[in-house]
Amino acid sequence: HDADSYPQEVEVGNVEYKLKLVSPTPARFQQLVTQLAYRLAEGRGRAVYLLGVEDDGALHGLCPRDMSASLGTLRRMCGHVSARMVVAAQRTKGVPTGRIAEVRIEQFAECAQVEVRIAVLGSAQAGKSSVVGVLAGGPGALDDGKGSARTLVMRHMHELETGATSSISQQVLGFDGASRLLNWTEELARTTSELCASSSRVMTLLDLCGEGRFLKTTLAGLTAHAPDYALLCVGADVGITAATRLHALLAAGLGVPVVALLCKADVADATSLGN
Repeated sequence: HDADSYPQEVEVGNVEYKLKLVSPTPARFQQLVTQLAYRLAEGRGRAVYLLGVEDDGALHGLCPRDMSASLGTLRRMCGHVSARMVVAAQRTKGVPTGRIAEVRIEQFAECAQVEVRIAVLGSAQAGKSSVVGVLAGGPGALDDGKGSARTLVMRHMHELETGATSSISQQVLGFDGASRLLNWTEELARTTSELCASSSRVMTLLDLCGEGRFLKTTLAGLTAHAPDYALLCVGADVGITAATRLHALLAAGLGVPVVALLCKADVADATSLGN
């Protein structure tokens, strides 16, 4: 990467920017370990750390002493999550101070979490976001018939106003070794980082777009996020549409197994259900 900066850091994915990791307090170190566990879960046991880079992607750089200390802290963090690290590249060109480092981290196979990624597909208003909201929303998250459940997963104001998803929303379900859901404890929601630290199995639900104008975003979810399965939502009130068929064909063409889910059965008449 020879550009003057990196893209702004995003909360999802397996890439993390760190300006420096010099002498963190014990509490901060534990936060860093939890964050690393989350990035490894996002990358299915692999993560990339860029040292000497600001959160907005600006290149800052580290002097040799701070770089050595930061690599030492990162190495200690890897020890807490059973992972190994390799400094893949270092760069001084275009860096104001010292150098930046790209560190690749890989979790030992026997310690990596089992993760299943499910892409939620279907036409607009088929009930995709509502299904994801009910599954990830915890106790009492059933939809009220007016779209209350989908508000838990929508990311932008215009999505809330129109009811149409225009981005990729990720919701994580964590399970222990006995297949018990860990998202909620004593009516309190756990953060994604806490789930990744305590779960032996993780299910990531990718809520994708149904409207044709956002097809590129849906394709990005089906390719870049490498889902293991596709959950094809069919609204019982409107049935199978052109978008439903297109999404099924896209998933099949990419070799992603498809499971169909009939939604909104409570508002469909007998004829629609029969069809």
